[in-house]
Amino acid sequence: MKRLFALFCAIIVLASACSNNDKDASQSLQVRTLTAKKSRQNVTLESYGSVTYKKKNDVCALVDGTIVEQAILEGNAVKKGEILFTLKNIQYEIQKAERQNQVNSARAKLSAAKNNLTEQERNALSTIMALDNAKANLSQKKDEHSLQIKNLEKNQKLFDAGGIAESALEQMQMEAMASKTEIDVLEKELQMKLLGYQEQDLLREGIVPSQDAEERKNQYVDLNTKSAKIQIEIAEVELKNALRDLESINELMKNLTVLSPCDGIVGALYFESGERVTQNEKLATIIDMERPYAKVSVQEKDMEKIQIGARALVEIDSAAYKEQSAIDFISPLADSETGNFYVKIPIDNKENKIRLGMFAKCSISAKTSGEYFVIPQSALRRRDGNTAFLFCVQNDFVYQKECPIEMERDGKIFIKTGIKDGEKIVESPSTALKEGLRVKCI
Repeated sequence: MKRLFALFCAIIVLASACSNNDKDASQSLQVRTLTAKKSRQNVTLESYGSVTYKKKNDVCALVDGTIVEQAILEGNAVKKGEILFTLKNIQYEIQKAERQNQVNSARAKLSAAKNNLTEQERNALSTIMALDNAKANLSQKKDEHSLQIKNLEKNQKLFDAGGIAESALEQMQMEAMASKTEIDVLEKELQMKLLGYQEQDLLREGIVPSQDAEERKNQYVDLNTKSAKIQIEIAEVELKNALRDLESINELMKNLTVLSPCDGIVGALYFESGERVTQNEKLATIIDMERPYAKVSVQEKDMEKIQIGARALVEIDSAAYKEQSAIDFISPLADSETGNFYVKIPIDNKENKIRLGMFAKCSISAKTSGEYFVIPQSALRRRDGNTAFLFCVQNDFVYQKECPIEMERDGKIFIKTGIKDGEKIVESPSTALKEGLRVKCI
């Protein structure tokens, strides 16, 4: 009987427990959830500004002068190497004329020295030929004198034998003496002509006499034209110096033509035609427009999101320009009036369509781009600074997650850690929702 009563009680308890479980299930809080899924987020910052120059070039006068021609006006587009101003300097013109005369004089002197060398070479060759003739003539005279002496000796014997008259013998003696005198004169003349044409003359100049007759003749010619060659060397040096001086003044006069150092726009003119300028005085400012900048503002709160080299899409509607570029300058100081910072983005202006001051719109890729869980702010249970508290659902029970907020915009927060792909997050948690509570996802 007792066993039967115990079994009955157990059945009643079990039935009661099942009834309570069914009641809890039917009374579970219903919640809407979203599924966490990490995705690539390309974060861009929209910013606005205008076109400004990358660099400007101050064009200065390199020499003193008076402006005789002004080829530009403010706002003109100019090309690199284009003439901007033409100057005149009377002193330079006088110096150029003087130095040109010096060049002409030096050239004439060099020409005369070369002609003198040619003449001396001819004279030296003529002297060598004359020496050969003189030697031959002297040899002939000596032979003739020897023959006269022999004849005289024979006639002396004939005279002694009474074969010829005394007058005839005396005539022969006089002729022999005259021949000897002539030989003496010819020998002295030959000695004079040989000056500079003897072996000792070559040796004195450190020249080893050649055994070849033709080569030795050339040695004698070189020896006797040495002074003429020195004169040519002197004239060549003088001409070289005169040409260098002329080139120097010509280089100075080139500076009288002022050229543009780059492609660009004439931003300012400081002198006009007819005015005198001094060396290093600024004539004009040329703004380089081949690679200008889009200068745009960035709010202080967004500064941590940008960096040098960040990609940026630049749009200039008035010039039909839309190109990708990259930031290459970020201002280190905020503007004192707006509190914003500015960045500069290079623009390609090879077609020269873009002008200074044009309105520019830029979409800058933020360095916060990457893989994120994107959660609506309405899903936050609460927030503590940059920490978000979310309710997640697992096995029909609620539990709380703490996640660091990487960034937020457009009513959404961006999270990298703290939750996982596929987790269910309560969309709009009510104040009645508590951690550990059973819920039903709808």
